[in-house]
Amino acid sequence: MADAKVPFGIDLGTTHSVIAHVDDSGQSVVLKSEIGEDTTPSVVYFEGPGQVLVGTTAKNSAILAPHLVAQLVKRDMGKPGIKYPFHGREYTPDEISSLILRELVRAVAKNEQLTVQDVVITVPAYFGVAEREATSRAGDIAGLNVLEVLDEPVAAALHYQALYPEARPRTLLVCDLGGGTYDTTVIRVRDKDIRAVCTHGDPALGGADWDVRVRDHLLAAFHEQHPRLDPTADEMFMQDLAITAEQLKKRLSEAVTGRTDLRFAGSVARVELTRDHLSELTSDLLDRVVRVTEHTLELARGKGIDRFDDVILVGGMSRVPAVGARVAELVGQQPRLHEPELAVAKGAALFAMIRRAKTDRAAGMTARHSAERVADRTGMTTEQVMAMADTTVTTVVPRAFGVLSLDANDPLALTDPAAARKIVVHLLSANTPLPADTGPYTFQTPMANQRMAGIEIWEQAGIVESPELAHNKRIGGGILRGLPPRRPPGAPVEITFFLSDTGTLTVHATEPNSGAELRFDLDIGGMAQVDVAAARRDMAAHKVSG
Repeated sequence: MADAKVPFGIDLGTTHSVIAHVDDSGQSVVLKSEIGEDTTPSVVYFEGPGQVLVGTTAKNSAILAPHLVAQLVKRDMGKPGIKYPFHGREYTPDEISSLILRELVRAVAKNEQLTVQDVVITVPAYFGVAEREATSRAGDIAGLNVLEVLDEPVAAALHYQALYPEARPRTLLVCDLGGGTYDTTVIRVRDKDIRAVCTHGDPALGGADWDVRVRDHLLAAFHEQHPRLDPTADEMFMQDLAITAEQLKKRLSEAVTGRTDLRFAGSVARVELTRDHLSELTSDLLDRVVRVTEHTLELARGKGIDRFDDVILVGGMSRVPAVGARVAELVGQQPRLHEPELAVAKGAALFAMIRRAKTDRAAGMTARHSAERVADRTGMTTEQVMAMADTTVTTVVPRAFGVLSLDANDPLALTDPAAARKIVVHLLSANTPLPADTGPYTFQTPMANQRMAGIEIWEQAGIVESPELAHNKRIGGGILRGLPPRRPPGAPVEITFFLSDTGTLTVHATEPNSGAELRFDLDIGGMAQVDVAAARRDMAAHKVSG
Protein backbone atom coordinates (compact mmCIF):
# COMPACT_ATOMS: atom_id res chain seq x y z
CA MET A 1 0.00 0.00 0.00
CA ALA A 2 1.26 3.41 -0.99
CA ASP A 3 0.58 5.92 1.78
CA ALA A 4 -0.87 6.71 5.18
CA LYS A 5 -4.26 7.56 3.70
CA VAL A 6 -5.21 3.90 3.32
CA PRO A 7 -7.86 3.24 6.01
CA PHE A 8 -7.93 0.36 8.49
CA GLY A 9 -10.63 -1.43 10.47
CA ILE A 10 -10.18 -2.07 14.19
CA ASP A 11 -12.20 -4.32 16.46
CA LEU A 12 -11.36 -2.82 19.86
CA GLY A 13 -12.60 -5.70 21.98
CA THR A 14 -13.16 -6.28 25.68
CA THR A 15 -10.72 -9.17 25.86
CA HIS A 16 -9.01 -9.17 22.43
CA SER A 17 -8.49 -6.60 19.67
CA VAL A 18 -7.89 -7.02 15.93
CA ILE A 19 -6.77 -4.75 13.10
CA ALA A 20 -7.39 -5.39 9.39
CA HIS A 21 -7.13 -3.73 5.99
CA VAL A 22 -8.20 -4.37 2.41
CA ASP A 23 -5.28 -5.72 0.39
CA ASP A 24 -4.48 -5.12 -3.27
CA SER A 25 -6.79 -7.95 -4.33
CA GLY A 26 -9.77 -6.29 -2.66
CA GLN A 27 -9.85 -8.85 0.17
CA SER A 28 -10.04 -7.96 3.84
CA VAL A 29 -6.97 -9.26 5.66
CA VAL A 30 -6.10 -9.35 9.36
CA LEU A 31 -2.72 -7.86 10.27
CA LYS A 32 -0.96 -9.92 12.90
CA SER A 33 0.46 -8.82 16.22
CA GLU A 34 4.22 -8.53 16.70
CA ILE A 35 4.40 -12.15 17.84
CA GLY A 36 2.37 -13.38 14.86
CA GLU A 37 -1.08 -13.75 16.42
CA ASP A 38 -4.32 -12.68 14.72
CA THR A 39 -5.68 -11.19 17.93
CA THR A 40 -4.04 -9.02 20.58
CA PRO A 41 -5.25 -9.37 24.19
CA SER A 42 -6.79 -6.08 25.34
CA VAL A 43 -4.55 -6.08 28.40
CA VAL A 44 -2.17 -3.33 29.50
CA TYR A 45 0.62 -3.95 32.01
CA PHE A 46 2.07 -0.78 33.55
CA GLU A 47 5.67 -1.86 33.84
CA GLY A 48 6.84 1.50 35.14
CA PRO A 49 6.02 5.20 34.91
CA GLY A 50 5.39 5.97 31.26
CA GLN A 51 6.23 2.42 30.18
CA VAL A 52 3.61 -0.22 29.30
CA LEU A 53 3.33 -3.66 27.77
CA VAL A 54 0.22 -4.48 25.73
CA GLY A 55 -1.12 -7.82 24.54
CA THR A 56 0.06 -11.36 25.21
CA THR A 57 3.21 -10.22 26.99
CA ALA A 58 1.12 -8.00 29.26
CA LYS A 59 -1.27 -10.84 29.97
CA ASN A 60 1.59 -13.15 30.92
CA SER A 61 3.32 -10.45 32.97
CA ALA A 62 0.12 -9.95 34.91
CA ILE A 63 0.85 -13.16 36.79
CA LEU A 64 3.83 -11.48 38.42
CA ALA A 65 2.12 -8.17 39.25
CA PRO A 66 -1.67 -8.31 38.80
CA HIS A 67 -2.10 -4.97 40.60
CA LEU A 68 -0.32 -3.28 37.68
CA VAL A 69 -2.67 -4.66 35.03
CA ALA A 70 -5.69 -3.06 33.34
CA GLN A 71 -8.11 -5.30 31.48
CA LEU A 72 -11.81 -5.46 30.55
CA VAL A 73 -11.70 -1.64 30.29
CA LYS A 74 -14.24 -1.67 27.46
CA ARG A 75 -16.93 -2.28 30.07
CA ASP A 76 -16.04 1.06 31.64
CA MET A 77 -16.06 3.13 28.45
CA GLY A 78 -18.33 6.14 28.75
CA LYS A 79 -18.77 5.81 32.51
CA PRO A 80 -17.97 9.08 34.30
CA GLY A 81 -15.44 9.12 37.09
CA ILE A 82 -13.81 5.74 36.39
CA LYS A 83 -10.02 5.89 36.92
CA TYR A 84 -7.26 3.28 37.03
CA PRO A 85 -4.31 4.24 39.31
CA PHE A 86 -0.82 3.12 38.27
CA HIS A 87 2.56 4.49 39.40
CA GLY A 88 1.13 7.67 40.88
CA ARG A 89 -1.05 8.55 37.85
CA GLU A 90 -4.74 7.92 37.21
CA TYR A 91 -5.77 6.71 33.77
CA THR A 92 -9.24 6.91 32.22
CA PRO A 93 -10.68 3.97 30.24
CA ASP A 94 -10.25 6.10 27.10
CA GLU A 95 -6.52 6.51 27.77
CA ILE A 96 -5.96 2.82 28.46
CA SER A 97 -7.87 1.93 25.29
CA SER A 98 -5.65 4.37 23.39
CA LEU A 99 -2.60 2.39 24.54
CA ILE A 100 -4.14 -0.80 23.13
CA LEU A 101 -4.75 1.02 19.84
CA ARG A 102 -1.16 2.27 19.81
CA GLU A 103 0.13 -1.28 20.15
CA LEU A 104 -1.98 -2.44 17.20
CA VAL A 105 -0.60 0.45 15.15
CA ARG A 106 2.99 -0.20 16.29
CA ALA A 107 2.83 -3.88 15.34
CA VAL A 108 1.49 -3.06 11.85
CA ALA A 109 4.27 -0.54 11.32
CA LYS A 110 6.92 -3.03 12.46
CA ASN A 111 5.60 -6.12 10.69
CA GLU A 112 4.16 -4.65 7.50
CA GLN A 113 5.87 -1.24 7.20
CA LEU A 114 2.42 0.33 6.94
CA THR A 115 1.40 3.61 8.55
CA VAL A 116 -1.99 3.54 10.28
CA GLN A 117 -3.77 6.89 10.43
CA ASP A 118 -7.41 6.70 9.24
CA VAL A 119 -9.45 4.04 11.03
CA VAL A 120 -12.96 2.75 11.57
CA ILE A 121 -13.38 1.37 15.11
CA THR A 122 -16.23 -1.00 15.93
CA VAL A 123 -18.44 -1.01 19.02
CA PRO A 124 -21.27 -3.22 20.27
CA ALA A 125 -24.53 -2.29 18.54
CA TYR A 126 -26.11 -1.56 21.91
CA PHE A 127 -23.44 0.96 22.93
CA GLY A 128 -25.01 4.32 23.75
CA VAL A 129 -23.83 7.81 22.88
CA ALA A 130 -21.38 8.09 25.80
CA GLU A 131 -19.69 4.76 25.05
CA ARG A 132 -19.39 5.56 21.34
CA GLU A 133 -17.96 8.99 22.04
CA ALA A 134 -15.45 7.50 24.49
CA THR A 135 -14.36 4.96 21.86
CA SER A 136 -13.84 7.70 19.28
CA ARG A 137 -11.95 9.72 21.89
CA ALA A 138 -9.63 6.77 22.55
CA GLY A 139 -8.70 6.80 18.87
CA ASP A 140 -8.10 10.55 19.03
CA ILE A 141 -5.85 10.18 22.09
CA ALA A 142 -3.93 7.45 20.24
CA GLY A 143 -3.22 9.99 17.47
CA LEU A 144 -5.58 8.36 14.96
CA ASN A 145 -8.20 9.90 12.70
CA VAL A 146 -11.40 8.00 13.51
CA LEU A 147 -13.50 8.04 10.33
CA GLU A 148 -16.43 6.40 12.05
CA VAL A 149 -17.54 4.23 14.95
CA LEU A 150 -19.37 1.24 13.42
CA ASP A 151 -21.68 -1.37 14.95
CA GLU A 152 -19.95 -4.74 15.28
CA PRO A 153 -22.84 -6.85 13.86
CA VAL A 154 -23.07 -4.58 10.82
CA ALA A 155 -19.33 -5.03 10.25
CA ALA A 156 -19.76 -8.80 10.52
CA ALA A 157 -22.60 -8.68 7.98
CA LEU A 158 -20.42 -6.69 5.56
CA HIS A 159 -17.74 -9.35 5.74
CA TYR A 160 -20.35 -12.11 5.35
CA GLN A 161 -21.74 -10.47 2.20
CA ALA A 162 -18.21 -10.12 0.81
CA LEU A 163 -17.58 -13.85 1.33
CA TYR A 164 -21.00 -15.03 0.14
CA PRO A 165 -22.26 -12.39 -2.32
CA GLU A 166 -25.78 -12.80 -3.66
CA ALA A 167 -28.10 -10.38 -5.43
CA ARG A 168 -31.25 -11.84 -3.90
CA PRO A 169 -32.49 -10.20 -0.71
CA ARG A 170 -31.50 -11.99 2.49
CA THR A 171 -32.39 -11.43 6.12
CA LEU A 172 -29.68 -12.20 8.68
CA LEU A 173 -29.72 -12.55 12.43
CA VAL A 174 -26.25 -11.68 13.73
CA CYS A 175 -25.51 -12.85 17.27
CA ASP A 176 -22.27 -11.34 18.55
CA LEU A 177 -21.05 -12.76 21.87
CA GLY A 178 -17.60 -11.41 22.60
CA GLY A 179 -15.46 -11.10 25.67
CA GLY A 180 -17.63 -8.52 27.41
CA THR A 181 -20.85 -7.83 25.50
CA TYR A 182 -23.66 -9.61 23.67
CA ASP A 183 -25.48 -8.02 20.75
CA THR A 184 -28.16 -9.33 18.43
CA THR A 185 -29.03 -7.48 15.25
CA VAL A 186 -31.41 -8.23 12.39
CA ILE A 187 -29.91 -7.11 9.09
CA ARG A 188 -31.37 -7.06 5.59
CA VAL A 189 -28.80 -7.64 2.85
CA ARG A 190 -29.45 -7.07 -0.83
CA ASP A 191 -26.51 -7.00 -3.19
CA LYS A 192 -24.76 -3.76 -2.13
CA ASP A 193 -27.32 -2.64 0.44
CA ILE A 194 -26.67 -3.55 4.10
CA ARG A 195 -29.51 -2.34 6.31
CA ALA A 196 -29.92 -2.91 10.06
CA VAL A 197 -33.55 -3.46 11.02
CA CYS A 198 -33.41 -3.73 14.81
CA THR A 199 -30.91 -4.42 17.55
CA HIS A 200 -30.78 -5.30 21.21
CA GLY A 201 -28.01 -6.29 23.59
CA ASP A 202 -26.55 -6.77 27.02
CA PRO A 203 -23.46 -4.58 27.65
CA ALA A 204 -22.32 -6.71 30.59
CA LEU A 205 -22.52 -10.27 29.22
CA GLY A 206 -19.56 -11.98 27.60
CA GLY A 207 -16.76 -14.47 27.80
CA ALA A 208 -15.29 -12.79 30.87
CA ASP A 209 -18.38 -13.89 32.81
CA TRP A 210 -17.87 -17.51 31.75
CA ASP A 211 -14.25 -17.22 32.87
CA VAL A 212 -15.34 -16.12 36.35
CA ARG A 213 -17.64 -19.14 36.70
CA VAL A 214 -14.87 -21.55 35.70
CA ARG A 215 -12.44 -19.79 38.04
CA ASP A 216 -14.86 -20.06 40.95
CA HIS A 217 -15.41 -23.76 40.18
CA LEU A 218 -11.65 -24.42 40.17
CA LEU A 219 -11.20 -22.52 43.43
CA ALA A 220 -14.02 -24.45 45.10
CA ALA A 221 -12.47 -27.72 43.94
CA PHE A 222 -9.10 -26.69 45.39
CA HIS A 223 -10.73 -25.86 48.73
CA GLU A 224 -12.51 -29.20 48.73
CA GLN A 225 -9.25 -31.11 48.23
CA HIS A 226 -7.20 -28.88 50.57
CA PRO A 227 -9.63 -27.39 53.12
CA ARG A 228 -6.82 -26.00 55.31
CA LEU A 229 -5.35 -23.87 52.56
CA ASP A 230 -6.73 -20.52 51.38
CA PRO A 231 -4.93 -19.19 48.28
CA THR A 232 -7.35 -16.30 47.65
CA ALA A 233 -5.04 -13.72 49.25
CA ASP A 234 -2.20 -14.69 46.92
CA GLU A 235 -2.44 -12.34 43.93
CA MET A 236 -0.09 -14.41 41.77
CA PHE A 237 -2.12 -17.59 42.35
CA MET A 238 -5.40 -15.83 41.60
CA GLN A 239 -4.05 -14.26 38.40
CA ASP A 240 -2.68 -17.61 37.27
CA LEU A 241 -6.04 -19.17 38.15
CA ALA A 242 -7.84 -16.64 35.93
CA ILE A 243 -5.64 -17.56 32.96
CA THR A 244 -6.10 -21.27 33.65
CA ALA A 245 -9.88 -20.80 33.78
CA GLU A 246 -9.94 -19.06 30.40
CA GLN A 247 -7.76 -21.76 28.82
CA LEU A 248 -9.95 -24.53 30.24
CA LYS A 249 -13.11 -22.83 28.95
CA LYS A 250 -11.60 -22.63 25.45
CA ARG A 251 -10.50 -26.25 25.62
CA LEU A 252 -14.07 -27.33 26.29
CA SER A 253 -15.17 -25.78 23.00
CA GLU A 254 -13.17 -28.53 21.28
CA ALA A 255 -13.29 -31.38 23.81
CA VAL A 256 -16.03 -32.71 26.10
CA THR A 257 -13.69 -32.97 29.12
CA GLY A 258 -10.84 -30.84 30.41
CA ARG A 259 -8.40 -31.34 33.28
CA THR A 260 -5.95 -29.05 35.02
CA ASP A 261 -3.63 -29.05 38.03
CA LEU A 262 -3.70 -26.24 40.58
CA ARG A 263 -0.59 -25.74 42.74
CA PHE A 264 -0.32 -23.72 45.93
CA ALA A 265 1.92 -23.94 49.02
CA GLY A 266 3.36 -27.25 47.89
CA SER A 267 -0.06 -28.84 47.40
CA VAL A 268 -1.65 -29.89 44.11
CA ALA A 269 -5.33 -30.24 43.24
CA ARG A 270 -6.31 -32.05 40.05
CA VAL A 271 -9.63 -30.72 38.76
CA GLU A 272 -11.82 -32.03 35.95
CA LEU A 273 -14.56 -30.08 34.19
CA THR A 274 -16.89 -31.40 31.52
CA ARG A 275 -18.68 -29.46 28.83
CA ASP A 276 -22.05 -30.39 30.35
CA HIS A 277 -20.95 -29.23 33.79
CA LEU A 278 -19.78 -25.92 32.29
CA SER A 279 -23.25 -25.46 30.83
CA GLU A 280 -24.73 -26.05 34.29
CA LEU A 281 -22.35 -23.57 35.91
CA THR A 282 -23.29 -20.93 33.36
CA SER A 283 -26.97 -21.74 32.84
CA ASP A 284 -28.08 -18.29 33.98
CA LEU A 285 -25.64 -16.66 31.52
CA LEU A 286 -27.06 -18.81 28.73
CA ASP A 287 -30.55 -17.76 29.84
CA ARG A 288 -29.50 -14.11 29.43
CA VAL A 289 -28.30 -14.89 25.89
CA VAL A 290 -31.74 -16.33 25.18
CA ARG A 291 -33.60 -13.36 26.70
CA VAL A 292 -31.68 -10.82 24.63
CA THR A 293 -32.21 -12.89 21.47
CA GLU A 294 -35.92 -13.33 22.24
CA HIS A 295 -36.38 -9.59 22.58
CA THR A 296 -34.69 -9.04 19.21
CA LEU A 297 -36.93 -11.64 17.59
CA GLU A 298 -39.94 -9.87 19.07
CA LEU A 299 -38.74 -6.55 17.66
CA ALA A 300 -38.21 -8.21 14.27
CA ARG A 301 -41.72 -9.71 14.27
CA GLY A 302 -43.05 -6.22 14.90
CA LYS A 303 -41.39 -5.23 11.63
CA GLY A 304 -42.82 -8.19 9.72
CA ILE A 305 -39.77 -10.49 9.96
CA ASP A 306 -40.35 -14.00 11.28
CA ARG A 307 -37.70 -16.02 9.43
CA PHE A 308 -34.01 -15.67 8.58
CA ASP A 309 -31.96 -16.83 5.64
CA ASP A 310 -28.97 -17.19 7.91
CA VAL A 311 -28.18 -16.95 11.61
CA ILE A 312 -24.57 -15.84 12.06
CA LEU A 313 -22.52 -16.30 15.22
CA VAL A 314 -19.54 -14.01 15.76
CA GLY A 315 -17.39 -13.20 18.78
CA GLY A 316 -15.03 -15.64 20.45
CA MET A 317 -17.60 -16.88 22.98
CA SER A 318 -19.87 -18.08 20.17
CA ARG A 319 -17.46 -21.03 19.79
CA VAL A 320 -18.87 -22.50 23.01
CA PRO A 321 -21.22 -25.25 21.75
CA ALA A 322 -23.91 -24.51 24.35
CA VAL A 323 -24.28 -20.96 22.98
CA GLY A 324 -24.92 -22.16 19.44
CA ALA A 325 -27.26 -24.89 20.72
CA ARG A 326 -29.42 -22.44 22.69
CA VAL A 327 -29.61 -20.00 19.76
CA ALA A 328 -30.49 -22.87 17.37
CA GLU A 329 -33.23 -24.09 19.73
CA LEU A 330 -34.70 -20.61 19.99
CA VAL A 331 -34.54 -19.63 16.32
CA GLY A 332 -35.34 -23.05 14.89
CA GLN A 333 -32.35 -23.31 12.58
CA GLN A 334 -28.66 -24.12 12.85
CA PRO A 335 -26.50 -20.99 13.12
CA ARG A 336 -23.33 -20.52 11.11
CA LEU A 337 -20.01 -19.79 12.85
CA HIS A 338 -18.59 -16.87 10.87
CA GLU A 339 -14.87 -16.32 11.61
CA PRO A 340 -15.84 -15.51 15.21
CA GLU A 341 -12.75 -13.60 16.29
CA LEU A 342 -11.94 -11.90 12.96
CA ALA A 343 -15.16 -11.13 11.08
CA VAL A 344 -15.79 -7.79 12.79
CA ALA A 345 -12.34 -6.32 12.07
CA LYS A 346 -12.47 -7.56 8.47
CA GLY A 347 -15.90 -5.98 7.98
CA ALA A 348 -14.66 -2.74 9.53
CA ALA A 349 -11.79 -2.67 7.01
CA LEU A 350 -14.29 -3.04 4.17
CA PHE A 351 -16.41 -0.25 5.61
CA ALA A 352 -13.34 1.96 5.95
CA MET A 353 -12.69 1.57 2.23
CA ILE A 354 -16.35 2.30 1.44
CA ARG A 355 -16.19 5.38 3.66
CA ARG A 356 -13.02 6.62 1.95
CA ALA A 357 -14.49 6.25 -1.52
CA LYS A 358 -17.72 8.01 -0.52
CA THR A 359 -15.77 10.84 1.15
CA ASP A 360 -13.86 11.47 -2.06
CA ARG A 361 -17.13 11.58 -3.99
CA ALA A 362 -18.62 14.01 -1.48
CA ALA A 363 -15.61 16.25 -2.08
CA GLY A 364 -16.81 16.70 -5.65
CA MET A 365 -14.86 14.01 -7.46
CA THR A 366 -16.52 11.94 -10.12
CA ALA A 367 -17.14 8.32 -9.21
CA ARG A 368 -14.35 7.16 -11.49
CA HIS A 369 -11.85 9.81 -10.37
CA SER A 370 -12.57 8.92 -6.74
CA ALA A 371 -12.14 5.21 -7.46
CA GLU A 372 -8.91 5.81 -9.38
CA ARG A 373 -7.53 7.79 -6.44
CA VAL A 374 -8.30 5.03 -3.93
CA ALA A 375 -7.10 2.34 -6.34
CA ASP A 376 -3.79 4.15 -6.75
CA ARG A 377 -3.28 4.10 -2.98
CA THR A 378 -4.23 0.48 -2.44
CA GLY A 379 -3.20 -1.48 -5.52
CA MET A 380 -6.82 -2.50 -6.09
CA THR A 381 -8.36 -2.06 -9.54
CA THR A 382 -10.56 0.95 -10.23
CA GLU A 383 -13.48 -1.40 -10.90
CA GLN A 384 -13.05 -3.08 -7.49
CA VAL A 385 -13.12 0.28 -5.74
CA MET A 386 -16.15 1.50 -7.70
CA ALA A 387 -18.06 -1.66 -6.80
CA MET A 388 -17.17 -1.20 -3.14
CA ALA A 389 -18.16 2.48 -3.14
CA ASP A 390 -21.64 1.60 -4.34
CA THR A 391 -22.32 -0.30 -1.09
CA THR A 392 -24.85 1.38 1.19
CA VAL A 393 -24.79 0.73 4.93
CA THR A 394 -27.70 1.83 7.11
CA THR A 395 -27.67 1.46 10.89
CA VAL A 396 -30.31 2.16 13.53
CA VAL A 397 -30.63 4.16 16.73
CA PRO A 398 -29.51 1.73 19.47
CA ARG A 399 -31.53 3.37 22.26
CA ALA A 400 -34.31 5.91 22.64
CA PHE A 401 -33.42 9.59 23.22
CA GLY A 402 -35.59 12.14 24.96
CA VAL A 403 -35.92 15.37 26.89
CA LEU A 404 -36.47 15.83 30.62
CA SER A 405 -39.93 17.28 31.21
CA LEU A 406 -42.55 17.74 33.90
CA ASP A 407 -45.30 15.15 34.05
CA ALA A 408 -48.37 16.99 32.77
CA ASN A 409 -50.59 14.61 34.77
CA ASP A 410 -49.06 15.74 38.07
CA PRO A 411 -51.20 18.60 39.57
CA LEU A 412 -48.03 20.14 40.98
CA ALA A 413 -46.86 20.84 37.41
CA LEU A 414 -49.13 23.92 37.45
CA THR A 415 -48.86 25.01 41.08
CA ASP A 416 -45.34 24.01 42.17
CA PRO A 417 -43.21 22.98 39.16
CA ALA A 418 -40.06 22.50 41.23
CA ALA A 419 -41.78 19.75 43.24
CA ALA A 420 -43.60 18.16 40.31
CA ARG A 421 -42.76 14.69 39.02
CA LYS A 422 -40.21 14.65 36.23
CA ILE A 423 -40.24 12.22 33.33
CA VAL A 424 -38.36 11.62 30.08
CA VAL A 425 -40.33 12.30 26.89
CA HIS A 426 -38.67 10.28 24.13
CA LEU A 427 -38.50 12.02 20.77
CA LEU A 428 -36.42 9.36 19.05
CA SER A 429 -37.24 5.69 19.54
CA ALA A 430 -34.79 2.80 19.49
CA ASN A 431 -34.28 1.02 16.15
CA THR A 432 -35.17 4.09 14.08
CA PRO A 433 -33.08 4.02 10.86
CA LEU A 434 -30.25 6.55 10.63
CA PRO A 435 -30.06 9.37 9.75
CA ALA A 436 -33.13 10.36 11.77
CA ASP A 437 -34.92 13.71 12.10
CA THR A 438 -37.74 13.98 14.65
CA GLY A 439 -39.09 17.30 13.43
CA PRO A 440 -40.17 19.90 16.04
CA TYR A 441 -41.77 18.64 19.24
CA THR A 442 -43.50 21.27 21.41
CA PHE A 443 -42.73 21.51 25.12
CA GLN A 444 -44.03 24.16 27.53
CA THR A 445 -42.20 26.39 29.99
CA PRO A 446 -43.33 25.57 33.56
CA MET A 447 -43.12 29.10 35.04
CA ALA A 448 -44.24 32.62 34.15
CA ASN A 449 -41.72 35.14 32.81
CA GLN A 450 -39.10 32.50 32.15
CA ARG A 451 -36.12 34.10 30.32
CA MET A 452 -34.22 30.87 29.78
CA ALA A 453 -34.95 27.13 29.58
CA GLY A 454 -32.62 24.27 30.40
CA ILE A 455 -32.70 21.44 27.83
CA GLU A 456 -31.62 18.10 29.35
CA ILE A 457 -31.07 15.17 26.99
CA TRP A 458 -31.58 11.66 28.34
CA GLU A 459 -30.93 8.23 26.86
CA GLN A 460 -32.78 4.95 27.45
CA ALA A 461 -30.88 2.78 29.91
CA GLY A 462 -33.33 -0.08 30.45
CA ILE A 463 -34.46 -2.87 28.15
CA VAL A 464 -37.59 -1.01 27.01
CA GLU A 465 -38.42 2.63 26.46
CA SER A 466 -39.78 4.13 29.68
CA PRO A 467 -40.50 7.67 30.93
CA GLU A 468 -39.17 6.86 34.42
CA LEU A 469 -35.92 8.63 35.28
CA ALA A 470 -34.54 5.43 36.81
CA HIS A 471 -34.85 3.73 33.42
CA ASN A 472 -32.86 6.45 31.62
CA LYS A 473 -29.58 8.32 32.06
CA ARG A 474 -28.71 11.96 31.47
CA ILE A 475 -26.16 12.36 28.68
CA GLY A 476 -25.97 16.12 28.16
CA GLY A 477 -27.79 19.37 27.73
CA GLY A 478 -27.78 23.09 27.01
CA ILE A 479 -29.62 26.32 27.83
CA LEU A 480 -32.03 28.18 25.53
CA ARG A 481 -31.54 31.87 26.37
CA GLY A 482 -33.26 35.07 25.31
CA LEU A 483 -36.88 34.02 25.81
CA PRO A 484 -39.31 36.96 25.56
CA PRO A 485 -40.35 38.63 28.86
CA ARG A 486 -43.85 38.64 30.34
CA ARG A 487 -44.83 35.19 29.13
CA PRO A 488 -47.36 33.08 31.04
CA PRO A 489 -46.65 29.51 32.14
CA GLY A 490 -47.07 27.00 29.32
CA ALA A 491 -45.37 29.12 26.64
CA PRO A 492 -44.12 26.90 23.77
CA VAL A 493 -40.55 25.75 23.16
CA GLU A 494 -39.94 23.53 20.13
CA ILE A 495 -37.21 20.89 20.24
CA THR A 496 -35.90 18.86 17.30
CA PHE A 497 -33.44 15.96 17.36
CA PHE A 498 -31.27 15.01 14.42
CA LEU A 499 -29.10 11.90 14.67
CA SER A 500 -26.66 11.62 11.78
CA ASP A 501 -25.70 8.41 10.03
CA THR A 502 -22.44 8.53 12.02
CA GLY A 503 -24.26 8.77 15.36
CA THR A 504 -23.83 12.47 16.18
CA LEU A 505 -26.89 13.86 17.96
CA THR A 506 -27.74 17.48 17.15
CA VAL A 507 -30.37 19.26 19.24
CA HIS A 508 -32.24 22.33 17.95
CA ALA A 509 -34.46 24.25 20.39
CA THR A 510 -36.47 27.34 19.38
CA GLU A 511 -38.98 29.75 20.86
CA PRO A 512 -41.37 30.12 17.88
CA ASN A 513 -42.60 33.66 18.65
CA SER A 514 -39.27 35.43 19.21
CA GLY A 515 -37.06 33.20 17.10
CA ALA A 516 -34.65 32.57 20.00
CA GLU A 517 -32.77 29.36 19.25
CA LEU A 518 -30.20 26.96 20.58
CA ARG A 519 -28.42 24.44 18.39
CA PHE A 520 -25.71 22.15 19.69
CA ASP A 521 -24.03 18.86 18.95
CA LEU A 522 -24.57 16.99 22.14
CA ASP A 523 -21.90 17.53 24.77
CA ILE A 524 -22.03 14.31 26.72
CA GLY A 525 -19.30 15.14 29.21
CA GLY A 526 -16.07 13.23 29.48
CA MET A 527 -12.96 15.11 28.38
CA ALA A 528 -12.99 18.63 27.00
CA GLN A 529 -10.94 19.11 23.83
CA VAL A 530 -8.10 20.68 25.80
CA ASP A 531 -8.03 17.58 28.03
CA VAL A 532 -8.04 15.29 24.99
CA ALA A 533 -5.09 17.17 23.55
CA ALA A 534 -3.23 16.89 26.86
CA ALA A 535 -4.01 13.18 27.09
CA ARG A 536 -2.78 12.70 23.51
CA ARG A 537 0.55 14.32 24.38
CA ASP A 538 0.84 12.33 27.60
CA MET A 539 0.00 8.97 26.00
CA ALA A 540 2.37 9.70 23.10
CA ALA A 541 5.16 10.04 25.67
CA HIS A 542 4.43 6.53 27.00
CA LYS A 543 6.68 3.82 25.63
CA VAL A 544 4.43 1.02 24.33
CA SER A 545 5.66 -2.47 23.47
CA GLY A 546 4.12 -5.87 22.95
